Amino acid sequence: MRRTEAGCAGDTRPSHPLEKIGKVRTMVKVIGANADELAQRDELEFRDEATQHIAEMNRLLDEIAAQGPAENLLEQFRRHGHELQGAGRSFGYPVLSMIAHRLGAYLDDLTDWQDRSQNDLQIFVDKLGEMLERKSQPADEEIASIVRALPSHINQSFSEKDVEIRNVEILLVTPARAVAKLLAQQIKACGFRVTTLADPVEALAMALRLRPDMVLTSQVMTGLNGVDLLRALKAIEGTEKIPGAVLTSQDLAATVFNRLPQGTAIIRTGGNFADDFAKVVTQFGLG
Repeated sequence: MRRTEAGCAGDTRPSHPLEKIGKVRTMVKVIGANADELAQRDELEFRDEATQHIAEMNRLLDEIAAQGPAENLLEQFRRHGHELQGAGRSFGYPVLSMIAHRLGAYLDDLTDWQDRSQNDLQIFVDKLGEMLERKSQPADEEIASIVRALPSHINQSFSEKDVEIRNVEILLVTPARAVAKLLAQQIKACGFRVTTLADPVEALAMALRLRPDMVLTSQVMTGLNGVDLLRALKAIEGTEKIPGAVLTSQDLAATVFNRLPQGTAIIRTGGNFADDFAKVVTQFGLG
């Protein structure tokens, strides 16, 4: 039988294992290079779009300054902020997403335009631009200080004569919008800042970056219930010391509450909320 020369087209001898490894490595390098190129291109597109959103927000603020806070102008302003919130989360700019989230909450409570409102909104936009231009994104600890230093919407509903404004941040996690709005109003009436989320999984990342003074969560939620969320927070080094409380209409003797982390509080909803919340404020030294 005639033997073919190595390297000829008719050579059917099996490749050496090292040769296969070399080919795989080459393919991995090519794929990796392509992935890096795509990632860089996507980030450039994101930064360009984010810059355009911020420029539009500045333009809208100029129009508001000239014409007044017309509803259509504020709605356009809100939409640009919402786009930044989603894009920041998708492209690895959590600080942009959190600033935009706080901006959305501020606008939700902006029922009466005040002298300070224009300046407050400009602070949000300037901070978005500043964070976008940073060469490196801030660590979680810095993100917390950045977000907590943003203008508070508490004063839009309550004056300092009505309530003592406290530098206390409460993360409220509940899937029901009506419940979230009602509870947030009651908490703000006590002078606290409130960040509201519907998704308990998203709340884990928010708590890690925002470092709230307390996490207040509904018990009944999709994915994670309130007890599971508080247990998860206690298991994370960056959030293990954050006080937590669960909101419930269930019987307090229910076995599910036996799984609550030590020191966690239970707040009953409905007519008991105000009294239970006041006790928790005292318990955790938030007042």
